[in-house]
Amino acid sequence: MIVISILCRHDPVTGQQHVRGDLRTYKIHLGSGNILMTPGDRYLCIVPKQASGSGADQVFLPFEGDQVPAVILSKAMLPARDTTITDPSIIAQIRE
Repeated sequence: MIVISILCRHDPVTGQQHVRGDLRTYKIHLGSGNILMTPGDRYLCIVPKQASGSGADQVFLPFEGDQVPAVILSKAMLPARDTTITDPSIIAQIRE
């Protein structure tokens, strides 16, 4: 998490977390989890993968009843490493 904190800064006026990747900078709204890419403020669609299986391999977080914080954390880590993304639909959005 130390690396992600170096790549992020919070904007208290807009309620957004700014995440600096190698290809772009991303603004994540902390209320909704929506991501905008700069420049141009274009929406980046990332659909969270749903956990499957019996749950034995799941990590339970202190905010377990609210999925938005977990989605925001995962959405912050992915753009911070935007050169390692392998999903073709996400890559296409970033490189547009």
